[in-house]
Amino acid sequence: MIRKVSDSYKKHLPSIIIGPFLKIIEAIFDLLIPLIMKAVIDLAKFFEPELIPNKISKSLASLLRAMFTFSKDNMPLNDSFNALILILAMGIVGFLITMVSQYMAARSATLVGYEIRESLYKKSLELSKSEKEKFGNSKLLTVLNSDVYQVQQGTLIWVRLIVRAPFIIIGALVISFLLDYRIGLVFVAIIPLILIVILLVMRKSSKQYVKIQSKLDDISTKTSDTINGIKVIKSLNKEEYENVSFNEKTSSYHKHAVRVNKINSLINPLTFAIISAATIIIVFIGGQSIINSTSGDGILLATTIIAETSYLAQILFTLIQLANVILILTKTSVSIKRCDELLSINPSIHNVDNPVTSNINSGEEILSFKDVYFGYEENGNYALSGINFSMKKGQTIGLIGGTGSGKSTFINLIERFSDVSKGEIIYKGSNIKQYDLTALRNEIALVSQKATLFKGTIKSNMLMANPNASDEEIIDALKKAEAYEFVSKYDDSINHEVVEEGKNFSGGQRQRLCIARALLKNPEIIILDDATSALDYLTDKRVRSNISSINGISKIIVSQRVATISSADQILVFDGGHIIGVGTHEELLKTCKVYQETYESQTKKEAK
Repeated sequence: MIRKVSDSYKKHLPSIIIGPFLKIIEAIFDLLIPLIMKAVIDLAKFFEPELIPNKISKSLASLLRAMFTFSKDNMPLNDSFNALILILAMGIVGFLITMVSQYMAARSATLVGYEIRESLYKKSLELSKSEKEKFGNSKLLTVLNSDVYQVQQGTLIWVRLIVRAPFIIIGALVISFLLDYRIGLVFVAIIPLILIVILLVMRKSSKQYVKIQSKLDDISTKTSDTINGIKVIKSLNKEEYENVSFNEKTSSYHKHAVRVNKINSLINPLTFAIISAATIIIVFIGGQSIINSTSGDGILLATTIIAETSYLAQILFTLIQLANVILILTKTSVSIKRCDELLSINPSIHNVDNPVTSNINSGEEILSFKDVYFGYEENGNYALSGINFSMKKGQTIGLIGGTGSGKSTFINLIERFSDVSKGEIIYKGSNIKQYDLTALRNEIALVSQKATLFKGTIKSNMLMANPNASDEEIIDALKKAEAYEFVSKYDDSINHEVVEEGKNFSGGQRQRLCIARALLKNPEIIILDDATSALDYLTDKRVRSNISSINGISKIIVSQRVATISSADQILVFDGGHIIGVGTHEELLKTCKVYQETYESQTKKEAK
């Protein structure tokens, strides 16, 4: 996994360097064509290469005469045929070189895009809950899609044009001096003017690209919220309100995009105006010289002007290309910074060097909290304070408490989705931070209240927990979770389709499938975080009974129902981030007022 975008560039340095320099050969051919045409015309006037005053034209004329001889009686026609052959040969070689260069550009750009996207995806999986929330889901999606694509396009343009465009501009400038220093001075004057125009426009537009990407983040957030909350929106009759809100987001993006495009649109007319003025000056200088000429120098000047205007046209076209290259590279530089921002995050949850693993016997302590404090922000209020608790292998622990009491935070610490702020968690005799992270999460199975299924089949979802599980093992897990009852009714059984987010199943069915997936891991600890909230009391009881029958498994059950956790070996009562009661159901009814009130309110409710 790469740590920054430049790491990917370094891996493909040969293609990124060789590709642009291959384009130099193509550029040389482009620069030679006007000179070859000038040499043909000069030969028609002076007949012999030795008589041509200009050294460049003389050298090319000698090359043309040294080639094939089709007709000694009509040498100008012969010279034209040789020029045609030479230009065709350069065209064929240039085409082959271009194909190789384009292939290298496409390959390196695709690989760079693939590696960056893969690294960003892996990094997003490594982030802790707080780190992910700080970066933002919408920004994460925009970086993975839009920004990576922009980096890929920048790489493609770099290989194709970054060397060719400046080489043609510099080459045309040098040749213009060699042909006529006065016209060369005109070239020297206009090129800095054009570059100043481009740089000023780029400086102005680059600031806008940062805002544009930020606006894309806002649109992603809004779209995601709308799709996920479509039922709520419809039930509240807020479709029109959401349309207006979304239009505000897209209008803001449109406003900034139009603004930057207006700025960029100045490049072409301004550069064209400068080139047009230069053409007029060149024609004026050359025309005056031709009028005042009394010898064959007039023809030589005429061919020089033809060649120079051809180079001027090349410069115009190349500068427009260069402007577009700079535009794309400006966008790319912004996207690279955004990609590096994510890649540079050092995840707080990671494996230490030489992590430990261990096995323990039933009845031995498997998990304990020792004076644990946790806060989501530094120097902020603690979500958990002074938590002390221990659990033996094979025990069943129940957690109960009001909303925001700290139960889910407690669970997150066990799976190391977050790390403690103070104190320590001991797992199998070792500090949980020293325990191998992969082994820890393989040994603990978590089923959340929000049952999460992935697009595919029931079987593919089950195999996420245990890729080597057989069909028989999957069916056994489904039976223990009381899910095989409805799965068996499908013609394709465990191969039945699961649509996006498992929306072709009811809430209770999704929860049971998720419990089955957790059991298929053969975990040492299974955590049911309100995982049976959508089940009726009878099904809930059967699921818990089936799990209890599994030898050696430890269970942590989080529930709002006293009945669900009443048979637990130990119950923890949470309130305001503290454990205010510990004991069995009978003990807590005598010693914990909050537990008593919860039990009585639920008992009365059931009695009604």
